[in-house]
Amino acid sequence: MFPFDSERDTLDASTTTYFVPLLTAATFAAMTGQTFFITEGIAGLARVALGAAVIVGVMRFKHLPSGLRYLVALLGLEVATELAVAVLHYKHQPNLFILPFFSAGEFWLLALVYDRALQSPAFSRMRPWLAGSFVAYCLFDSLVSPEMARFKPALQLVESVLVLGLVGLFFRKLLSELRITRLDREPMFWVSTGLIVKHLGSIQIFLFSNFLLSHYSKELNLNIWAIHGLLLIVLYSCYLVALWIRPQN
Repeated sequence: MFPFDSERDTLDASTTTYFVPLLTAATFAAMTGQTFFITEGIAGLARVALGAAVIVGVMRFKHLPSGLRYLVALLGLEVATELAVAVLHYKHQPNLFILPFFSAGEFWLLALVYDRALQSPAFSRMRPWLAGSFVAYCLFDSLVSPEMARFKPALQLVESVLVLGLVGLFFRKLLSELRITRLDREPMFWVSTGLIVKHLGSIQIFLFSNFLLSHYSKELNLNIWAIHGLLLIVLYSCYLVALWIRPQN
């Protein structure tokens, strides 16, 4: 079980894929002062990185290729989801029912981003079926297991595997074509790097967080979610670089 306010049945927003931690009073009481400031500092940095990426994306939207415009839409989805989670948390309402919808939208948009990057007719034909199947799985998971105050890592594991598959296809294309001379000037390289770091790290968290909370302290579990916050900072920073640089011709 992940950290949540048992009196309100509202799970902490840090249990979701891209959500920055929101600390309840019960969580705060269980944490030492040092852990609290570290966790809050990481959460603040993640919000700053997300906000900076959104600002750059909006400013350069007209000059971005279509694939990166879908990335800006993804950042908009993340901001909207953050706000919805925060509002529900403030009203002491369950917020985990948002997670499947966010995951579905996130993967759908990432599939569009990589569709433009791969420029593969085969992938373009497969993409609607792949993304549509995952969206159907998210809806099925919501209907079959609608517990709003229980975090289920299986959905995140499936999404992470699918996202890493998209990244693998992109790097396979890079290695087979060898036409990019400067990877630091290739936006999709930065997007892919951020996704690799984030999802490889998140897989470890999704696999073991429930076990750690059940057998160890809540504070240790929150320390691990602080690591998740660091992964978000890396991801948003890579998004920021991808939207900022001008790709080589």
